[in-house]
Amino acid sequence: MALGGYVAECSLAAARADDPTAAVADYRAMVKTLITTNGQLGKIGSNLNQLTHHLNKDGAWPHHDTVQRLLDRVEASVAEVDAAVAQVTEGR
Repeated sequence: MALGGYVAECSLAAARADDPTAAVADYRAMVKTLITTNGQLGKIGSNLNQLTHHLNKDGAWPHHDTVQRLLDRVEASVAEVDAAVAQVTEGR
């Protein structure tokens, strides 16, 4: 999120709230959590790349169901973050 967008969203949150200071603090906390979560998902992606490299190199792929469950969990996590980002950016 660009700085201008962040300032605008904080201003709107403050304008809509009975307690502007708390609203801005809540919005800031949400954004910080999303930034942290994004970083964690990036680390997961890096780990998946490393795992794939080793599996391709060694040829020792785990059972298909295990890989599918892992990918399903990663996709669900990404979908949750996407939903949270949409909620924050749409002002809901």
